[in-house]
Amino acid sequence: MAGRRISKSLIDWAAFAERVPPHQMDYFRAFKSKSDLFVSKVHRYPENIPKIDFAFYKSRIANTALVTEFERAYSAVSVPFPKDKNNLRAVVDEEEKEAMAESKKLIENAQKTISESKDLLAKIDSVPHLEEMTVDLHAYYFPDDAHNPEKPAFWPFTKSYQPENDPHTIK
Repeated sequence: MAGRRISKSLIDWAAFAERVPPHQMDYFRAFKSKSDLFVSKVHRYPENIPKIDFAFYKSRIANTALVTEFERAYSAVSVPFPKDKNNLRAVVDEEEKEAMAESKKLIENAQKTISESKDLLAKIDSVPHLEEMTVDLHAYYFPDDAHNPEKPAFWPFTKSYQPENDPHTIK
């Protein structure tokens, strides 16, 4: 009976568990057990309200008019499904679309960053080891740091102490 109401969970718990960070697995397990508890409570009750045998009560009770009135009132009872008065479903759907669009942008940016990082790693891997590096190779791979005889540097050899970076130099 109740199995037709919720035949399959809408949540893919295995995929959900893959996305949970290791330090939050305890919270995830607690959340899943709470969800399973709610689902089991829903399955505990029948899908439809049970039918009452009013003929049995009419044969047992002396005042059949009272049973007839109860039967009429019972058949008139209708519990409506809750309605979305504030149209929250549409708001949530719209927010979901916006979140999906933003997620796609973030994924694209992440993929771009990953590809740039892989390119940088490939360049770094192409540099020879420090033990194999010569002054000429250093000048080839790092032209900004290489010694330039046309542009002498002064101790302590940092850019901030060089004459071209002094704001008080007369040009």
